[in-house]
Amino acid sequence: MTMTAPALCLADLGGLPFLDEGFAARRLLAVTAAVRHADARRRGLADGMPSAQAETWLSPARAFMLSTASTPMPALPLTTSRRRQLTETLAALAAGMPSWQVLLALPARYARLFPANGAISASSRDWPQHVLLAEEAFATGRELAEQVLHELAHQWLYLIEDIWPLQLPAAATLTLPSGTRDRSPAEVLGAAHVAAVLIRWYQHDPSSWAAGRVRALTIYGTGCLDLAGTVSGELTEEGNLIAQRLKETF
Repeated sequence: MTMTAPALCLADLGGLPFLDEGFAARRLLAVTAAVRHADARRRGLADGMPSAQAETWLSPARAFMLSTASTPMPALPLTTSRRRQLTETLAALAAGMPSWQVLLALPARYARLFPANGAISASSRDWPQHVLLAEEAFATGRELAEQVLHELAHQWLYLIEDIWPLQLPAAATLTLPSGTRDRSPAEVLGAAHVAAVLIRWYQHDPSSWAAGRVRALTIYGTGCLDLAGTVSGELTEEGNLIAQRLKETF
């Protein structure tokens, strides 16, 4: 769902979501709304809607209207109790990292991932601003917090990628250090970004479990960036800028 980039450049965002305190989240949302509105008008989906109402395109439902992908979304509604757990988890994340409040408040539709096919959570650029959580994601508060952060990190990077593509067309697919196959270079950067975000979260946890998780995530994130480095020529300038910023976090 990549759209035409405005005059604003990636560097004007002040870093990466969840990693840099100066990240201009509201600026990215404003650009996204404007670009989506223009795209909707070109496709006859915003007839009669003034530009002043462009922010309505930040809703998950309207964002999904603009997706041209045919990939079905394996989603069912969350139960009331699961929604309550999710609300409590988002509040706990915001309390732990107050600077993340605007990022955690991204307009998103949370739904049950079904069938899960072995996954705990899922996101896709084909389903903008939709976060799917399998039943296993609700096993513990710690698990739910990690999965929510994981998918929101993806969602914010998708917003960036929809404005500034991170890879060249027809880029080669790769196998992640976890063994997951057929991932694009942009998805490899996304995996490294998730690892960096989770490391930042767990660094505030003094437990030995968190320390072990930080070590594992550091190995994984470094492996992702090493992998991205093998195809740096297939990344755009923006993709290479993000790769460089991520290298500074590991």
